[in-house]
Amino acid sequence: MTVLGFKLLKVKGHSMFPKIPQNSYVLVNQWLNLWRIKPNQTILIKHQTLGLIIKTVALIDRYGFIWSKGENPSSLTVERIGPVDKHQIIGKVLMIIKQ
Repeated sequence: MTVLGFKLLKVKGHSMFPKIPQNSYVLVNQWLNLWRIKPNQTILIKHQTLGLIIKTVALIDRYGFIWSKGENPSSLTVERIGPVDKHQIIGKVLMIIKQ
């Protein structure tokens, strides 16, 4: 559901546990021009092969590509997720609603 630039999504999977447990909800701000992407922010990405994923920004390289990671040790590695362009970022997670 999207309302006024905010999206509410239910989280599936364990890649962000314990920060975001499975079946929690996240509130995502889609107004990218209001904030700068920085390391340790939690973001929603439209990944080419993985679809919609929520990850933590690990680093931004010198070319402006964003490298992200899951919070769980069993999550995909930064290298397997690969770099994404800013245009693939849907928004920033503002709130986590745990069940």
